[in-house]
Amino acid sequence: MKRHFVARGGVITWLAICLVSAQAAADEDAGFGTLSGRVTAPDGSPAVDARVSLVELGRASFVDQTGAYRFESVPVGSYHVQAVSSAFGSGVWEIEISAGENRLDLRLVLSPHREAIVVTATRSARGSAELIQPVTVIEKERLSRLAQASLGATLDEQPGLRSTQFGAGSSRPVIRGQGGGRVRILENGLDVGDASSTSPDHAVSANPFLAERIEILRGPSTLLYGSSAVGGVVNVIDHRIPEFLPQRSIEGVTNLRFGGADGERSFALTLDGTEKALVWHLDAFTREASDYDIPAPAVRGDPDSPSGVLPNSGVEAAGAGLGVSWIGRHGFVGLSAGFYETIYGIPAEIELEEPENAHGTGSGVSIDLDQQRYELRGNFELRRGPFDATHFALSATNYVHREIAGDEIGTRFFNDNVDARFELSHGQSRRLSGVIGLQYTDRDLEAIGEEAFLPPSVTESLSFFALEELSTGSWRFELGARMESVEISADGGELAARDFDAASASAGVVWLPGESLAIGLSVARSERAPSAEELYADGPHVATFSYERGDVDLTEESSLGVDLSLRKRAGRLTGELSLFRYRYDDFIFEAPTDEILDGLPVFEFAQADAEFRGYELSGAVSLYHDEEHDLDLTFGSEDVRGELTGSGEPLPRMPARRYRGGVRYESGSWHASAEIVRTHEQDRAAPLETPTPGHELIGASVGYRFAAGGQAHQITLVGRNLTDAEARLHTSRLKDLVPLPGRGITLVYRLIF
Repeated sequence: MKRHFVARGGVITWLAICLVSAQAAADEDAGFGTLSGRVTAPDGSPAVDARVSLVELGRASFVDQTGAYRFESVPVGSYHVQAVSSAFGSGVWEIEISAGENRLDLRLVLSPHREAIVVTATRSARGSAELIQPVTVIEKERLSRLAQASLGATLDEQPGLRSTQFGAGSSRPVIRGQGGGRVRILENGLDVGDASSTSPDHAVSANPFLAERIEILRGPSTLLYGSSAVGGVVNVIDHRIPEFLPQRSIEGVTNLRFGGADGERSFALTLDGTEKALVWHLDAFTREASDYDIPAPAVRGDPDSPSGVLPNSGVEAAGAGLGVSWIGRHGFVGLSAGFYETIYGIPAEIELEEPENAHGTGSGVSIDLDQQRYELRGNFELRRGPFDATHFALSATNYVHREIAGDEIGTRFFNDNVDARFELSHGQSRRLSGVIGLQYTDRDLEAIGEEAFLPPSVTESLSFFALEELSTGSWRFELGARMESVEISADGGELAARDFDAASASAGVVWLPGESLAIGLSVARSERAPSAEELYADGPHVATFSYERGDVDLTEESSLGVDLSLRKRAGRLTGELSLFRYRYDDFIFEAPTDEILDGLPVFEFAQADAEFRGYELSGAVSLYHDEEHDLDLTFGSEDVRGELTGSGEPLPRMPARRYRGGVRYESGSWHASAEIVRTHEQDRAAPLETPTPGHELIGASVGYRFAAGGQAHQITLVGRNLTDAEARLHTSRLKDLVPLPGRGITLVYRLIF
């Protein structure tokens, strides 16, 4: 396949800039202090598993066995300090660093409001309540209970999110009814580099089992992450490249899981160690799961279809990674390498017309996926000039998956992906702050075999972006813009190469009238270039039950979005309400036709004006609270409606309205929760869709945490779908063929040492 040597030269130039920036960061300057202190639990004992972060500088460290932490050479200024402990809670403090010694002792107190520091939304690393866009942060301790075989299933319970649910092995997040090429999946801020946006049967290679945290941006996030983030961003952060010095020569986390509706058996381990300024990280995981239990026949309305257990729904997966960093007084630079592999079944049995021409998938079809990923990353404080820090990152991914029927390999997909970013930030501890940067992405996608509905294609994009923030009193203003140039070319005959120029801009404001309230409003205009799939697809695609036909003459789609959020951060009632509305010009979607080819209905990529509107509500009411106990009632609701504005015709696979209610208890040692989620019937079906009945799912968990010998232990029982209810997702193309798993109880053990 043709390679673009000019672009490769651009990456080499970018690397040279990174090295120059790193060298410049080594300059010494005056105006530094030292920050130290202790982190204690609610009873005054050391919080031995706590990690303390100096947020604006990107520095972090675990405490020692006495709960002590220390940061040297901190530039004078204002900072956020965050302490996170899986056993004792978390907290965020503000401090003004002066020259010399500075001390801040941190006492963790259980609180019904648990604000998180967010790094994905902006480079200023704001608290979640201070952000203009709604953001969800899931930390490692909670991920240990939520993690499932796929990223979409792991995140399905979060406000505004659903999954494409293509069996246990493959599901991609859907944010506010938008998915595919409009939701960008990142690893450590860089493109995940897989082929999951091409088809719902392609798994996301980002691994929730090894993630330190996952940050989810709902709404347009194109300014920092490109036109493919017009619907939102999911950033899986694994800290494979160490960014801070551990307090001990070696420390780690072990996670074990057993049980569930699929008989899961999984093991995950992360280790971090140091030798002076050289820090290393090692991680590994393995997961095996059998075909999962289902509470009803697989095919809706067909009592003769498989029941009890869903055939060919098992998953096997494994992965490992190694990272090494040099960490100095003013920053770090590091490299990492890792692999991920999985084999999972496609559980649907599809019978098509004209069987002599049908491309069917049945109980013997599976996907064998392999990916290798390499990263370079660095961050340095700058001592001279208008900028405070420079950040650079580069990832290179080699991806392949094979679709296997019996003992024969059918179609193979290859994706080589390069993503590079260079950023300069200023005003990290001042009223006016911001970031400017460049991003380059190269995606080389090829499909070979019977179901190669796409020709080989290369997609390259080069972008410039800027984001500025002004804080004054109780107000914070944000203004940003991004210019993106995209070139897409395909091998094969008369297929024309296409060039696109996408421009995006946003403006927003957050008002903090007091300690308890935050009101945010944002307006964003975004443009998205068509993907190679939308331009060049032409062939049978059984995973989507369609013959897909692209349109090489598609133009950019543009959207105007408005988000209004109200957040209450303190008091007996806490929570967040978000209202949103997005209007699209030339929205790209798959339109049905009257044709049948290869026994499949033909869908063509077309353009029309469309609109998405809806709300998200989540919160808690404190029933009892003191320093060591917290008992809350939790609640939530969400809905989104997507339709073509001309005809009012519903867009396909729109999520149904959902309500939730539950109870949550936390103490220094015990935690427990129970929740019921009611999903309504979705009767606003697009052409060729069937309505999806509603369902109720009940889940619960109970766990015990304790510290012994300088180590933290956590044992948790997690129950899902405790009433063994039949449940199907309208966002899934397999909803009428594959139900969600039935009742399952999982034992989770976590050790921090």
